[in-house]
Amino acid sequence: MPSNNSKYTPEFRAETAKYVIESGKSSTSVAEEIGIDKNTVCSWVREYRRKNGLPSYAEEKGIQPLRGKEYNEEEKRIRDLEKENRRLRKALEDEQEKVAILKKSLHIFMEAQE
Repeated sequence: MPSNNSKYTPEFRAETAKYVIESGKSSTSVAEEIGIDKNTVCSWVREYRRKNGLPSYAEEKGIQPLRGKEYNEEEKRIRDLEKENRRLRKALEDEQEKVAILKKSLHIFMEAQE
């Protein structure tokens, strides 16, 4: 939260952050262009993204997964499907083991009758 005695107006901060996002330039290069500390510009961009519901830089670049309700629902669905997949694979392995045992048993009984 900016203090009241800040030397940059909220409009200037928002315009700078918007410029960084829309131009695709890095916060560091924009900070150098306008002569402001890079950490200051980075914080303005983070604040602007947060206020406007935009994904963070890491989310936008795919470094970090997206947050939010839609992502959480999709992530939960993926976890549920993965859990079901593991359960079904285990069940398949158990059935394959039973089939192998029955084949061996059948082979033994067939040899005994010959």
